[in-house]
Amino acid sequence: MKISQFALSAALCLPLSFSVYAAVSPEEAAQLGGDKLTKIGAERAGTADGLVPAWTPDWKGPQMPAEGGIYPDPFASEKSQLTITAANMGQYADKLSEGTKQLLSRWPDFKVEVYQSHRVVDFPDWLKADTIKNATRVQDTTDGSSIQGAMGGYPFPIPKSGAEVIWNHNLRYYGPPYRSKFAGYMIDSSGNRMMTHDLENYTESPYHESPEEPARFFQRRMTTYVGPPRMVGEKSLTYMVTNFKDDGRDKIWVYNQGQRRVRLAPDMGYDNPLAMAGGAYFSDELGMWEGQLDRFDFKLVGKKVMYVPYNNYKFVMHSTPEEAYGKQFANPDLVRWEPHRVWVVEATLKPGMRHAQSKKVFYVDEDSWSIVLYEGYDQAGKLMRTAQGFLTYDWNTKSVPNTPMVIYDLVKGQYCSSMHIAGGSGYVRVARWPNSKLTPDSMAGSGIR
Repeated sequence: MKISQFALSAALCLPLSFSVYAAVSPEEAAQLGGDKLTKIGAERAGTADGLVPAWTPDWKGPQMPAEGGIYPDPFASEKSQLTITAANMGQYADKLSEGTKQLLSRWPDFKVEVYQSHRVVDFPDWLKADTIKNATRVQDTTDGSSIQGAMGGYPFPIPKSGAEVIWNHNLRYYGPPYRSKFAGYMIDSSGNRMMTHDLENYTESPYHESPEEPARFFQRRMTTYVGPPRMVGEKSLTYMVTNFKDDGRDKIWVYNQGQRRVRLAPDMGYDNPLAMAGGAYFSDELGMWEGQLDRFDFKLVGKKVMYVPYNNYKFVMHSTPEEAYGKQFANPDLVRWEPHRVWVVEATLKPGMRHAQSKKVFYVDEDSWSIVLYEGYDQAGKLMRTAQGFLTYDWNTKSVPNTPMVIYDLVKGQYCSSMHIAGGSGYVRVARWPNSKLTPDSMAGSGIR
């Protein structure tokens, strides 16, 4: 794996023990916003070969309603510059993940359509200012499961460990609160497509709503099933905690409309099959990664240029399920890939810890801190799952909402999608709900009876 000089320097600075994470020095933090690094820690310059362009701020796409919704595709007229198939993937192997290579090798019709790279992601000035402050004030004195002192911005713009990169992903900026409607699908090994969930969702990020004080929860969301028929009326309420050491694991309450009661779901997390997806993937695979970091050691491998899904407005926002999901894989004519620099993180199961996977590998976009590719390995070290995150950027609010994913089960020969936005409302920005509306009692009171 070819690692950039900057990333290699970061990797060499890794502590021998992961028990203490210290903030970077003022001298290191001074690089943020300078000639080399953006204010959130990405390399400002492009690559020497021109594959990855230089980052420029204040990019604007086509006009769209101020409240959001379905984003127009700013690159709809562009044509693919390179098609990678099983026949020629050897020429580009250094820029392909192992999961992508597996899909190319397994399915002769699978292909990677590579387009011109666009570094569109930027963030509000207040968030970038808080990110610079976080660089010298955020610390973690546990095993990577909790952070202290983070407020408003990205906690680790100059990461020294894999856990710090994953925390940047956890605390990525979704923008103001929004409501969305989306569906998920599973395509089985025979090519049959079935809906696993049809949801109305409210998402907010307390961590970003009060950037002057530490937030106990970095995300809260209320989800209501409107389909399929057997699930109508089911609800869930999720609190994602910032400090696992003090507050315990994430809190998830479920309202069952048949029983007409709310219960705390202690079994949702880690490698427990996710009910929303029909059990087709694990709870911690939702959104490529979601949950507590305590069962794995997260190693920062470095940074490299790879072909990754990016700017996928066409697939996410403007394709029907019939168009998007083929019998073995998502329609490659609709999926846009671009060359970007990504941080590579390997998570290895700790001795004595239980999980169905022995290793996970994450590829994290340097500009958004979003995971754009993911791989999961079983206990025998064999690749069992690979996922693609279809990132889109909201240029109105300078944010990256939750990223839809497609995850492939390489053992069962099936695949799933998590958030198909097209046909729904998109991401509609709304006023923040009062705290009283985001409680288990409130969820029970608003349930179908």
